[in-house]
Amino acid sequence: MDGSPGGHKCKAMEGLIEEGKEILKEDSEPETLDAALICAAQKVEHYEIATYGCLREYARVLGHDEAVAILEETLNEEKAADLRLSEVAEQWVNSAAMEN
Repeated sequence: MDGSPGGHKCKAMEGLIEEGKEILKEDSEPETLDAALICAAQKVEHYEIATYGCLREYARVLGHDEAVAILEETLNEEKAADLRLSEVAEQWVNSAAMEN
């Protein structure tokens, strides 16, 4: 809690970002690209949800109530972003992509 996060890079997140970059290089219809990018973004969100959920629980077990509150807020933001991506995909992006 008093230290810094250090220079550790998360290989899993780097892989997800690389996957998104590769999607951007694909020669696809815009609607198909949109659907693929939403999928890639949701993978990132799910990873973040898992990470913040674990960190929140660690903070709770350790009795760091202020950190629990901050992590809970961040976790809720990530869940909201994931929900919004699902809504956009389900309302129009996925069906538009399937028409191509």
